[in-house]
Amino acid sequence: MSAENLFQTRFNRYQDFVKQYTKSFNTISNLRLLVFLVGTVLTVLCLFLGARTQALAVLLFFLVVFLALVYKHSQVEQKLKTARAMLEIQRRYLSRINGQWVSLADCGQEFLDGNHPYTYDLDIFGSKSLYQWISLANTFWGRHHLKTLLADPVKNLNTIKMRQDAVRELTAKLEFCQKLELQGLLVNDVSRDIGGLVSYAEESGSLTKGIHIIRFFPLVTILAFVLSFSGWGLPVEVPIIIFGIQLLLFWAGLRKFSSDLNRVYSVHKGLGAFRNMFLLIESEQFKDDYLSTLKAELYNQTEPASNGMKRLERISDKIDLRYNPIFYFIFNIFLLWDFHCAVYLERWKIKNGKRIRAWFETIGAFEALTSLSVISHIHPEWVFPELQDHGRKIYGRDLGHPLIQSEKCVRNDIDIEDYSCIITGSNMSGKSTFLRAIGMNLVLTYAGAAVCAREFKCSIMDIFTSMVIRDDLIGGISTFYAELTRINMILRHARQGQPMLYLIDEIFRGTNSLDRIAGAQVVLKELNRDNVIGLISTHDFELCDLEKNQGLNFRNYHFEEQYTNGRIKFDYRLRPGRCTTSNARYLMNLVGISIPE
Repeated sequence: MSAENLFQTRFNRYQDFVKQYTKSFNTISNLRLLVFLVGTVLTVLCLFLGARTQALAVLLFFLVVFLALVYKHSQVEQKLKTARAMLEIQRRYLSRINGQWVSLADCGQEFLDGNHPYTYDLDIFGSKSLYQWISLANTFWGRHHLKTLLADPVKNLNTIKMRQDAVRELTAKLEFCQKLELQGLLVNDVSRDIGGLVSYAEESGSLTKGIHIIRFFPLVTILAFVLSFSGWGLPVEVPIIIFGIQLLLFWAGLRKFSSDLNRVYSVHKGLGAFRNMFLLIESEQFKDDYLSTLKAELYNQTEPASNGMKRLERISDKIDLRYNPIFYFIFNIFLLWDFHCAVYLERWKIKNGKRIRAWFETIGAFEALTSLSVISHIHPEWVFPELQDHGRKIYGRDLGHPLIQSEKCVRNDIDIEDYSCIITGSNMSGKSTFLRAIGMNLVLTYAGAAVCAREFKCSIMDIFTSMVIRDDLIGGISTFYAELTRINMILRHARQGQPMLYLIDEIFRGTNSLDRIAGAQVVLKELNRDNVIGLISTHDFELCDLEKNQGLNFRNYHFEEQYTNGRIKFDYRLRPGRCTTSNARYLMNLVGISIPE
């Protein structure tokens, strides 16, 4: 079964569930209303006829039936929410296959960084980006973990292979991946930054023994009033004074504990989702060592993370009383409620505080890895690359751009080892897309994902790009100067001796042709180093002469176009050698700018 058929089948199944649960939901709603009306009418009728015993019996019977229907209604409502969320998940998978994924809400916009070595140029974050295409992450930690894998991964051979093995296993666990995403979709608050909760849990300060005792002060107040009003001779002023002290304690607790209680309560709505995520991971069996190690982070000698989060959820429910002003002041004045909540939190922190960061990092790691597995879910024919920790090599058969739909994607072969490529070609012939295809597939490789190729081998290299250059009016930086700064960054890194790949699109486009060619030749000669390979696209055929220089390691490749019946056609196929055609005049004439021959 093809990936599209698989997810279409799953979509249809959950669509049927939604219809079924919607029907049940509406039926129970109507039954609730009917039971309420019939019960009310019969109870009033019995009272009107003077049959009070029968009225009580009727009331109790219909009340039990009504409460049973309320309970059943809530169960069906939860099933309906789950079915709708799972339906949305299938829709998202289908949108990734049919090219409509650009409408997905989370594109990682906040991760855009024009100064990053490659993410801005390669469309890793932002609208129509790699992140938007694959992300299943809903939590703050998951989104940032995925960002790290795409922008700053640990790039040693063993670590990358470890991530590949984990993604391979998750590829076979579609149901687990979708259920993990489901928990994040059911509760919007899981995306909130929970740094406040984590920082509170990791703080070393603790409550004094006095606070543990003070929380029982209301018992002294109650005892004083009992002794005063039961004839034991205790003056009434004594319990009043004691109650006054209790009021002072109430205000003191309000000031002392509000900050900590609010930090915990700020993630109140997401705690249930986190608990379910922990429980899902704890319940899953993994063969892969890395996934098993991640899962082990959710356990210690006392209890798993799901239990710890469940207890925190109950404490947060108690804190919730603070947001009901009437009951809060009554409970807090008479029971010192904040003192009790603070003590419960203190006990929880002592037991779990040092573990909570690891818990959330585990969720983040799983969300990031399941996001990478999306690629293999929808493109099972894509391959996991072979890596080598030496040399400078990129080899790909049927290499394509990951974000282009399969039926529109033109694949090319590439075999680069210890040399750089100068790529020429007409406008719109595919030069920039090809550079991005290589860069994005390398990003996926180092993250641990499958790539858009039939075969792919590469060395581990740092990636640097200069492709999308923008001026900065506020900073007073022109487009040309911005590009100079970018090229200088590439040159400085090349001099450090680390294995490196550069991708440069239309170098020095912001200056005249003579200076552009001279400057480009100097840059390319500087980049002709043992630790560096790269690809540069250009319209300047003079740069192709560098291939003839025996002291330099450059080879020419090109894209070309064909003209049929006065119409231009591109096949987007990479060919060896220098381009011999140009379509600038044709394109100018096409938009109404007539250029004489």
